[in-house]
Amino acid sequence: MTTQLTAQPRPEDDERYDNVDIPSTTFVLDNGLTVIVHENHDAPLVSLNLIYQVGSKDEPSGKTGFAHLFEHLMFEGSENAPGSFLENLLKAGASNLNAYTGQDRTTYHETVPVGSLDYALFMEADRMGHFYSTINQDSLDQQRRVVLNEKLQTESGPYGKLHELKLKGCFPASHPYAHTVIGEVKDLQEATLEDVQNWFRTYYSPSNAVLALSGAIDEQTAREKVTAWFGHIPSGPPLSRPAVWVPDIPENRRDVYQAKVPNGSVMLSWNIPPYGDKATILLSIAADLLASGIASLLVKHLVYEEKIASHVTANINYAALVSQFTITATAVPGVALSQIEQSVHDILQRFLAHGIDDDTLELVKITVLSSFANAHKTSAPIAGLLSNSHVLLGDADRYRQIIAIIKPADVDSVQQAAQHWLARACHTLHIVPFTSATAAVQPAGSITPPAILSPAPFQLPAVQHGRLDNGLPLVLIARHSHPTVNIELVLPRVKENTQSEAALLFDLLNQAGAGERDAFEFSSAVRRLSASINVSRQDQTTTLSLSCRPSQLSALLPLFLDRFQHSTLALSDFERQRGVMRDTLTGLKHNVSGMVSRLLPAVMYPQGHPYRKPSVIEGTKASLERVTFENVQQYQSRAIQPVGGTILIVGDTTLEQIVPVLNASIGAIPWSQGTERASDRQLSPARKSQVFVFDVPGAEQSAIAASTIIPGLEWPHEASFTMLNDVLANGFTSRINLNLRENKNWTYGVHGQLLNDVGSRIHSVQTSVQADRTAAAMQEIFDEYRALLSDRPVTADELQEVKNAALLRLQSSIEGLGGLNSMLSHLVRYQLPDDHWQRHQERISSTTVDDVNTLAKELFHPETLTWLIAGDWTLIQASVQALALGDIHVIAGNGDDLYETHVA
Repeated sequence: MTTQLTAQPRPEDDERYDNVDIPSTTFVLDNGLTVIVHENHDAPLVSLNLIYQVGSKDEPSGKTGFAHLFEHLMFEGSENAPGSFLENLLKAGASNLNAYTGQDRTTYHETVPVGSLDYALFMEADRMGHFYSTINQDSLDQQRRVVLNEKLQTESGPYGKLHELKLKGCFPASHPYAHTVIGEVKDLQEATLEDVQNWFRTYYSPSNAVLALSGAIDEQTAREKVTAWFGHIPSGPPLSRPAVWVPDIPENRRDVYQAKVPNGSVMLSWNIPPYGDKATILLSIAADLLASGIASLLVKHLVYEEKIASHVTANINYAALVSQFTITATAVPGVALSQIEQSVHDILQRFLAHGIDDDTLELVKITVLSSFANAHKTSAPIAGLLSNSHVLLGDADRYRQIIAIIKPADVDSVQQAAQHWLARACHTLHIVPFTSATAAVQPAGSITPPAILSPAPFQLPAVQHGRLDNGLPLVLIARHSHPTVNIELVLPRVKENTQSEAALLFDLLNQAGAGERDAFEFSSAVRRLSASINVSRQDQTTTLSLSCRPSQLSALLPLFLDRFQHSTLALSDFERQRGVMRDTLTGLKHNVSGMVSRLLPAVMYPQGHPYRKPSVIEGTKASLERVTFENVQQYQSRAIQPVGGTILIVGDTTLEQIVPVLNASIGAIPWSQGTERASDRQLSPARKSQVFVFDVPGAEQSAIAASTIIPGLEWPHEASFTMLNDVLANGFTSRINLNLRENKNWTYGVHGQLLNDVGSRIHSVQTSVQADRTAAAMQEIFDEYRALLSDRPVTADELQEVKNAALLRLQSSIEGLGGLNSMLSHLVRYQLPDDHWQRHQERISSTTVDDVNTLAKELFHPETLTWLIAGDWTLIQASVQALALGDIHVIAGNGDDLYETHVA
C-alpha cells in the first residue's frame, strides 16, 4: 500500500500565514511496518524517527516505568550489533541521536550522513528483530541503576515531584495517565528478566512501529533499503489500547507542593480532549491569547499592570487519551498566592464572557502558524512531525488538518471551545517556598553490518561579501530552499561600568517599546509580520537579529531600526526585571549544577580578568541592588550605537536583492569604524591543585567540575584538542562517561565543557553524581587523567572513531538556516577567514595520535586541576578530605563575594 502526498498550491493559502505543506509518501511492508518518506536534498543527510506505539499508558499496575526502562535497555546492543547502540551509531557520524518515552509512545531518532544510512537502518532493524536473545540480567541491572539515578537526579530538583502530584490531582487512580513515565522505585526494583522479555515480545514489533525518513532519499530507494533491513522481521501480536478518556476533575480539587524556590506559584490545570480534536486546537489559540507575549491577556494584566506576577504561562500538554490545559503564574515577593489565583480566574472569566477582538485573534493565528512553519524546516523535526501525525492523528499528512482548523478560526469558535472546557472544574496547585535545609539521601541468522561509507567533503556554501553605502560591511550565505531570511547586526560589546547593567539592559530591550510604539504595540507589529526581532549579548559582541519572510523584509526593517535607535525603557520594567533576576539568584543556590556553572569563572580567572563574570545571571545580589535605572540607560546609549560591526545575512536572498533594501534603511545611518579589539591576556595554568566547595545542605546529588586553563580558540591546535576532548570527556563514548555512567552507574552523563573564548579559556570535565559517590567519582576522574598521560594514551582506534564522527557531523551543521547562521557568525565574531571550516575539516583529518597525546601532556596535569564541587558538605566532607587532592576552600554565603570586587 502506498500513499503519495505532494505539495500543491491550495486556494485557502493566504499571504498572511506561513504555509506548511511537506510532501511525503507512505507505504507499509508486509509485516506491518509503516514507512513515511520525505525527500529534501538541502544537505547530504537523512533523519530517522522510529516510533513504537507503547508508553506509560500501557503499563499495568505494578509495572510502572517499564516503557522508559525498556527505552534504556534498547541501547545495550543487539545480536548482530553487539556493544553500545549509541557508541556504534556515533562512530557512523550520527547526530540528533537519542530517544524519549512519553505517555503514548517511545521514540528513537537520529540523523546520519547518506553514506551511513544503510548502517543506521541495519542498527534499528537489528534491535527490533534481534534484540530478544541479548536481553540478560546484567544489562537489566545496569540500566535499572541508570534509570533510578535519573529519577533521583530529576526528583532532587526544586520541582522534581511536582508532575507526579499534578497527575494524581487530575486523574483517577485507574486512569492510564495517573502515574509518571519514569515509574515507581518499587516497580523498577522488582522488574524481572521475564517481565522485560515479555514486554519486548508484546510491543517492539514492525506492526506496532512507524518509521519516518526525511532528507536526501527518494521513495524508491527508501522502499528498497527498508525492505532489505526490516522485511524479514515477523509481525507482532494484535494489541488492545486504552480508549480516549477525558475525566472530570472533582470540584475544589486542591494540593500544596513545597519547593526550594524563592517565590510561590499557582498552577491551574484542566483536562481537555486529545490532540487533533477541534476543540483542543482552538484551545491552543486560547492559550496564546491568554499568555503568549507581553500583550497577551494574563501577562499584560498580571505582570505589567497589576504587577503581582513575575511570569505567566499557558500551555497544552497534547496526548492521545486526554490533553491538559495549564496556566501557571509565579508571584512577586509579598503577594499572596490566593490573590494571584483570584486574578487569574477573574481575567479568565472576562475572557470566557467577552472573548477577544478580531484583530488580536488574527495576530495570534499569524504567530501560531509562523512558529509551526519555523519549527519544521530541517529533516529531523520534519521526520518527527510526519511520524507523530501518523501515530496520533492516523496519517502522516493529518497535520494539515490542524492548520485547516487554525486558519479559519474566528472569535466565536475560540470562545465557545474555551467556554465549554475552561469553565469546568480545574485542579489547583499552590507551589510554596520551602526553606528547611534537611533532606534524606536516598533469535535469527547472523546479519553482517553494512559498511559506513565515507562522507563527501564538507563544503560551506559560498561566503559573499559586500558593503553598504555607509561603509558597514556585509557577509551573506544564500540558501533558497526555505522562504526565510535571517539578518544579524553584530556590534563590538561595550564594557560595562557597573555590574548587572548589561544583563538588565538586554533583558529589558527584548520587551521594550521602540519609536512611537509602546512595548505591546511593538510586539504586536512584529508578530503581525510573522517575524522576530531580538537583542542578545555574547562575551565579545552584541547582536541585533531579525528573521522574516523575504516579502516582509521591507516592512520589518523600520521596526528593526526603531529597536536599534529608539528603544524606550520603562522604570517599572526595570524594577520588575531586577526582581526576577533577584529571585533567580535566590533559587539558584539549591541547584548544584547551576552553582558550579555560576562559580566556575571565579575560581578559574584572576581578579580583573574580563572573563571573571558570574554565569546564569551576570551580576550579584549586591550589584543588582546598586545598579540604577540611570546606569542602564547610560549603558544603552553606549552599547547600541552605529560604531563598528558587521551585518550577517543567511537565507532566501542575494546580494543584488538585499543590498539596495538595506541601503534604504540601515545603510542611510552614518556609521563610524570601531577600534580593533584588544587582545585578552594569556593566563598560565594553575601550579597546584585546589578544591573549592559550595555547600548545598540537603542536596541528594553533587555537581563536580575538574578544570584547567587552556589557550583560546585562535590557537593552531583547535582541531586536535577537540579530538582529545572527545576521547577523554565529551560525549557518550568518552572514557570518563563510559566509566562513570555505563560502568559505575553513578551519573546520567559527563561533559567535557569547552568555551568559545579567545586569549585563555576553561576546559572543564563536569558531571553530577549521587552524593555518596562524590569522592569516588573525583578519584575516577583524576585516575582517567593520569592514565591518559601514562599507561593509556589515546589509541589509533579511539582517534579514528572521534575523527570519523566529527567529520560526519560537520555535514549536519549546514542543513538548516540556524546551522549556517552559527557557522557564519563564528567566522565574524572571532575574525576567522572564510575558508576556516574547510581548513578545520582538513586539520581534523590530518590529526595524528602523536598530536593528541603530545597535546595532552602539554595541557593536562592532574596534580594541578582546579576542583569545584556543589553538594551537601556535611555528607561528603570526610571522603573528599581523604582524597587529599589539594587545599580545600569552602565558599562562603552564596558565592557572590568571589565576584564583588570585580567590575565587568
